[in-house]
Amino acid sequence: MTQNIQKIKPYERLASYYDRLMDYIDYDIWIDDVEQLVAPYKPGSDWLDISCGTGSMALKLANRGRNMTAMDLSPDMVQIAKEKAEAEKADIQFMVGDMINSKHSQTYDVIINLHDGLNYLLKDADTQAFIENSYSLLNTDGILLFDVVTPLLCQTHFRGYREIFNDENGGYERQTSYDPITQLAESMFTLNSADEDSVDVESHIQKAYELSHVEEFCEKSPFKWWQILDDESLEEGTVASERFLVIMRKVS
Repeated sequence: MTQNIQKIKPYERLASYYDRLMDYIDYDIWIDDVEQLVAPYKPGSDWLDISCGTGSMALKLANRGRNMTAMDLSPDMVQIAKEKAEAEKADIQFMVGDMINSKHSQTYDVIINLHDGLNYLLKDADTQAFIENSYSLLNTDGILLFDVVTPLLCQTHFRGYREIFNDENGGYERQTSYDPITQLAESMFTLNSADEDSVDVESHIQKAYELSHVEEFCEKSPFKWWQILDDESLEEGTVASERFLVIMRKVS
């Protein structure tokens, strides 16, 4: 039997499986770390999650008293986030937008971009544009917090990983690869449907960044103060870090 294979946009169908893919994450511990990092600077309560996915982080922050705005490039992810917020009666403003050049009617005290959102930016110019755009959206003394996957993590976890999941809607097969020359990691999702003659394919490509790259992004940015931390220890990041957590502050 010949199947009809259709390439679709990232998260067009995977959005419905995203929370299952992320069910290993303890969001409360993650948010504890975020609050610990920003607490010394006593930021205000207007926060923007600039790559919110299905809204799990934004929901928990809203429940902790933050005035949350949440945005994602994928309309399908934002729709699921809205439905989750409605179910919990959480007051969150959602929007579809591009982290590189989105414009907002308000500014924020804290902007977060977590779980590898920045790694979807494959060009240095786009990464710089994201940081500059975030700077323009922050209030004075506002904080930008983002994480970055390194080549070490991709070498360790992205080479030849395969996962199969099936449910009543069809399920998916995930295969990952990593090219150490280009430093590009790809997750290829083949999503089956109830129609056995058709499958959809989503390709998710991310670029890994070395410590020197991240340092360069910070130095070229309009921010005058930043720290590059190891995501696990919250100590200074090193070449042995698998993921960096970067905190930047818009000082006057």
